[in-house]
Amino acid sequence: MKRLLPLLVSGICAVSISLAQFEGIVETRNLTTDEAGKPQQFKITMWIKSDRVRVQSTAFGSSPASTMIYRSDRKVTWMLNEDERTYFEILQKTQPSPERPYSGEELHPTISRTGKTRKVLGYPCEQVLVKRENEETVIWGTKSLASLSVTIRRVLGEPETGAPGGWQEQLDALGLYALSASTRIEGALVEQQETTKIEKREVASGLFELPAGYRKQDIGEMSGEIGK
Repeated sequence: MKRLLPLLVSGICAVSISLAQFEGIVETRNLTTDEAGKPQQFKITMWIKSDRVRVQSTAFGSSPASTMIYRSDRKVTWMLNEDERTYFEILQKTQPSPERPYSGEELHPTISRTGKTRKVLGYPCEQVLVKRENEETVIWGTKSLASLSVTIRRVLGEPETGAPGGWQEQLDALGLYALSASTRIEGALVEQQETTKIEKREVASGLFELPAGYRKQDIGEMSGEIGK
């Protein structure tokens, strides 16, 4: 899933406009590959409301289903374990990460606009290609969802400055929200993300609260869970 994360981040990083302009539900169908190259499919659902986002991912491979609640108003993120009715709390950073310079071994990708267009979920999109050595990512992005981009970006946090794979900044400059993205290495599909639903609607505030009866885990318990 490591390669998929930049695709998801690229979809939520775009132009800077006022916060709290999008409220609703976004669903994506995703594919990743395990160490043996076997495809793993899963679904991600996001509920978005002003300065709060709830993200649920279905189980895939050895990874269990997960629920994350991001509360930028409280500067906190909650990771829920619904089977054990527990949660782990992470304090969000209030200061930006220091810039990390690229090493000589990191390859800068090239990004290009193909001029091709099509509609995805009714939104006009253009095709963008991102290439790095033997890897190519095809993105279909739209400028019609800038409010969704900035809302998620500010709640989940800014991308780390100077991080590898810095093509997100170039995509941001185009003002595009990625509705679909697929990555191939030497022609083999390794990651794919496709937005299947975008619904603008009022979202209940209770979805972003801790469920009643959940016990807070300490750092030692969390380390044990990660070890498993």
